[in-house]
Formats: sequence, structure tokens, C-alpha cells
Amino acid sequence: VYGIIPKKSCRECKKATLTVLWPENCIYSLSGVPCQHVSRAVDVTSVKKAVTQSVWSVCSECLKERVMCDGEPSGPFDVLLCLKCGFQGCNQSDGQHSVKHFQAAHSEPHCIVISLSTWKVWCHECNEELSTHCNKKALAQMVDFLQKHSNAFKVPTNCSSSKIIKIRGETESSDLIKGRIPVSSTLVPVKGLSNLGNTCFFNAVMQNLAQTHLMNDLITEIKEKGSKLKICPSAETNLDPLVVTLPSPEPLTSAMFLFLHSMKEAGKGPISPKILFNQMCQKAPRFKGYQQQDSQELLHYLLDAMRVEETKRIKAGILKAFNNPTEKTADDDTKRQVKAYGKEGVKMNFVDRIFVGELTNTIMCEECEHISTVKEAFIDLSLPIIEERVSKPVNMGRAAKTSKLSERDCEHLTSATEDTAYPTFAILPKNTKKHGSGRDKVDNVYTSARKQMLISALPPVVILHLKRFHQAGMTLRKVNRHVDFPLVLDLAPFCSASCKNIVAGEKVLYSLYGIVEHSGSMRGGHYTAYVKIRAPPKKQDYRKHVMGLKEATGGLPGQWVYVSDTHVQAVPESRVLNSQAYLLFYEELL
Repeated sequence: VYGIIPKKSCRECKKATLTVLWPENCIYSLSGVPCQHVSRAVDVTSVKKAVTQSVWSVCSECLKERVMCDGEPSGPFDVLLCLKCGFQGCNQSDGQHSVKHFQAAHSEPHCIVISLSTWKVWCHECNEELSTHCNKKALAQMVDFLQKHSNAFKVPTNCSSSKIIKIRGETESSDLIKGRIPVSSTLVPVKGLSNLGNTCFFNAVMQNLAQTHLMNDLITEIKEKGSKLKICPSAETNLDPLVVTLPSPEPLTSAMFLFLHSMKEAGKGPISPKILFNQMCQKAPRFKGYQQQDSQELLHYLLDAMRVEETKRIKAGILKAFNNPTEKTADDDTKRQVKAYGKEGVKMNFVDRIFVGELTNTIMCEECEHISTVKEAFIDLSLPIIEERVSKPVNMGRAAKTSKLSERDCEHLTSATEDTAYPTFAILPKNTKKHGSGRDKVDNVYTSARKQMLISALPPVVILHLKRFHQAGMTLRKVNRHVDFPLVLDLAPFCSASCKNIVAGEKVLYSLYGIVEHSGSMRGGHYTAYVKIRAPPKKQDYRKHVMGLKEATGGLPGQWVYVSDTHVQAVPESRVLNSQAYLLFYEELL
């Protein structure tokens, strides 16, 4: 029962005022319509118990089933929590796990939910948003508890100490995490990055680079004019080591240093990467114009551009050490020395020292058994993803008459039939070792060959690129299939016998510390990042640390953080392993 009664006249305006008497335990929608479901559809005790035992702000069904909603994982998006039982479900256009939960058969109504991103309360039965300010004993109390619980999962943007937030209910590597993370100034806090207009592809990569400890260390060494670099040529040159003085860094490298410095220093986020992004666009204009771009391409352009800048800087330092000789003034011995120092010096740029490795590509003809070997540098390793689909029958007669397989086609067929994501032997066609005489026409003869790609030099940081985008006819398609990836990766089986700095029989362990995730489709998607805040042990402690990890399945202790532009949230390891990874960043353990 409610009504309107007059109150005493206002002393100022001498007019009677009215007051509305609302029922004590009634909750109203924003339109003023009373909701009759709160008393039976809200259970504070059950919700508190549920949220402390489950992954926070992730759709329970999507996490369990790895279900995609319109090509996007529901976890990082709007999640609604049932105020009756604590169930967390997505509210996407197709999945609608929250609605399905409400529609399922229950002995009591599960119709009232709250958004964990906006804190708005909604009643499915009334189809109305509810006010949370009318009753302190029900919804207001519940919202207050949930907001406090949510705050415990947020990573402070200005944290400069080594305090790591531990997710409640997380059990993975708990013995390693609890109380064993050393106090260190090398911890880099996670700060959100402002989106400059469809620049999530850039922001996700930069979050991973900001957590690359070796990059932070090396770029600090060369940040100023006058930095020293010691170059040691190979023994056959008979040259002594040369210490050169480097000129000022080039614009892009300088912008990168300023960005990394701003990510480390104390202070509130988010920060704007505008200076660095503008310098990147100066080097690669293709990233201008607020268009959706590819994170892997951005990473290549960025690292290549900084590598060119540093190579130019190192060569200038070498020439200055020889008083800037020219073609006319330099004698043969000076030219030889400059060339020898330059050959070794360019390898000492910080990009090569961190990210660049070497692949050995071996091809053997199955008919004559001739072997050819080619070595090539890599910044990342691109790995195919096998699509789960039924192959169509092939008309072998027609195919034999009209088609010739290219190397690219055969590699695709091999990757689609072998359940592996690593370089392996592949059956490839190879043009053949046939000479004509005079004006005789020479035909290409295709023979079967075996191709093997092995790693012959490993960098400190290995980036794996999962090839989710590929050509399908005249259009590009995305493979949304989930790919399992380890927290600690042993690369020994994929290294050649002559791989540098590798001891035969030993494991070559790399620990995962960063992920670039792509959600959505080719028509519209979003890049986010998962990064691990961790304190790297000293080099001499690596082996001792890994031996205590019981086969090193969990990597270094630390806290995983999910970053979507300006949004920063601590997450459990289980959510990281269920992400739709596009780029994986691994750092060397041994």
C-alpha cells in the first residue's frame, strides 16, 4: 500500500509540499513500476559463496565450453551475475548464457541480474532496469559487496612495488607464488593505453613489449648520445676489440624509450602512446587512417624500423672511430677494418639481441638425394592452425591433368593432415637440377622432395605467431579454433644439432609471459593482451629455479593481467590458457 499525503507548508514559499510513502520492502524500476521479484530472486549468502569459488567476471559456460559468440569469446565482454545463485553469464547477441540461465527450470526465480561492468541491475521478468537506492537491505547491500569484491581483482595502475595480487581461489602453482616473489625494482606495473582510433592492434603489442624485461634493460643502455658499444670481431680478422661512441638515438627508438619509461614510472594510468604511434606511422604510413590493422604486421614493422635506426647509428659510430673515412681517403686496410667491425657491430643492435633467431631450411630431393641448405633470420615463428573440417573427395583423374602443386599448396596440405604446430618434414614439389642446348625449350620437371625447418639459433625471446588469418578463394578468413599452448615450452626437439649455445640432451625451456589475443571476425574484431607481472631471477638462478618447478610446467611465479586498451584486470591462469591467442611471447629460462 502506498499513497501521497501532504506535509507542512514550506517556510520559504508558503506552499504545501507532498511526500510519497513507498512500501518498506519494495524495489522499483527506473520508470517507477514496482518489482515483485526481489524478495525471492536475491540471495546474498548464495551469491557470496559462489563468487568466491569461481573465476571473476567470466561467463561460466563460455569458460567451460570455449563457446564463441559471433566469433568473439564472451569472457572479456559484458558479464551478468545472477543475484540468486551467483551464476555469471554473457549477454552477447548469440550466446545469451545469462538469458538461458534465467529461462532454465528453477524452483525459485533467477530473474534478477547485475552487470559486472556497469553495475546496473536488471529484472528479466519485468524487463526493466531496477534502482539500487530504495532498499539498503537488499540490492544496495549486494551491489556494495560485489563492487568491493571486484576491486580486489584490479591491478593498481600506479603500483611501483613488487606486491602481486593473488586471485582468490586460484590453485595453479600456489606454493610457488605465495610469499616467494622477491622484492625487486624490475617489476613493471601494468597501465592501460588510450585508444587513438582503432589502435587496439598497437596497444596489445605494446603491453607485451613493456613486459619484456630484456628490452627495458638494453634500450636503457643506449638511450643517450655518447653511449659506448664494444665490438669484438671474429678471430680470423685478427682485429682487436673496438669501443665506439654512439650518436643520439633516432626518432622511433627515442619514442620507444620514452614510452617504456612512462610505463615503468610511478603514476596513474592510462597513458597515451600517441608520440610512439605517430613515429611508427612516419616509418610505415599504412598504419595511418584509423583502420583496423594486424598486430603481427605492426610488430614486424616496428622492430624492423628500430633495427634499421640502430644499424645506422652503430655504423656512424664505427666511421667516427676511424675519423669518418670516405672512398677517396680510406686505404684498403681501413676499408677492411671498417667492414669487419660493421659486420659484427650491426648484430649488436638491441632488436637482434632480443628477438632475432635463425632457421635452417633443408631440402632433399627424393630421387637424387641432393641436399640444399638455406639459412634465414626470423623475428617470429609462424605456425599454421589446423581447421576441423571434413575433406571433400577429389577427382584424381582431373587433378592429375589440370593441376600442379606449388610449395605453398603442399605445405598447406601437410599442415592440414599432421597434428602438429611446429616445423616438420613436408612433401614438396621441387623444380629440377635440366639443361637444354641452343634454342631447345626447357620444361620444368617436378620431383618429390623433403623439406625440414629447424632452429639453428635461438633468441632470448621467442614469439610464436598462430596463423589465424588465411586466404580462402578471393576472401580472407579467420580460424577461431582454440589452440592449447604450454606455459613452459621446450624447444630442444625443434633445434638443429648445430644450434648455437645448445647442449645436446638438455631441455631448452622458454616461459610464457605475454599474449596478444584477437577476438571477433575479419569484419570487425578487437585485440587485447594478457601479460605476466613477474620478477626475473638472476641468470645464475635460472637453472636452480626451474629444477624446483617439477618439470617446469608453470613458468616463473607472477600475476597474469588482462588488458583491453584502458581496462586493466588481474585474472587467473585458467583464463589465460583459454584465450584465443594470436601472438605468444616466451622468454628464455635456461
